[in-house]
Amino acid sequence: MLSPVIGRFCSQAISLALPVAAIVAIATPQTARASDWGCEVVLCLATPGSPTTYAACVPPVTQLWQHLALGGVFPTCIGVGVRTRQTKHGYALTVTRSDGATSRYQLDTRYQTVTPR
Repeated sequence: MLSPVIGRFCSQAISLALPVAAIVAIATPQTARASDWGCEVVLCLATPGSPTTYAACVPPVTQLWQHLALGGVFPTCIGVGVRTRQTKHGYALTVTRSDGATSRYQLDTRYQTVTPR
C-alpha cells in the first residue's frame, strides 16, 4: 500500500523538478566566453597605430599572438561584421562597421604586426 503512494509521489516530484531546473538554468545569467576576447582583439587591432597603444589592449593582443603562434585560429566576435581569411603569413581581417564602412588589416604573425590594407 505504501509503495504505490511513494512511486506516485516520486513521479510527480520528478515531473515538477525537471521544468523548474530548466527554468532556473535558462534564467541564470551566463557570462559570454568566446566572443568577449575576440571582440577585444578586433577593437584593439582597429585602433590607429599599434594595437597595443592602449594599456587595456596589451593583454588581449598578447594573448592573440600567443594563440596564433600555437596554431590557433583567429577568435570570433559575435555581432560584429568581421571576416578573417588565413594568408601565407597570418590573417587578412575585414571589419564592417554598422554604418557599412569597412576597414581592412593584414596581421603578420611572423613579426606580430598589423598594417592597414
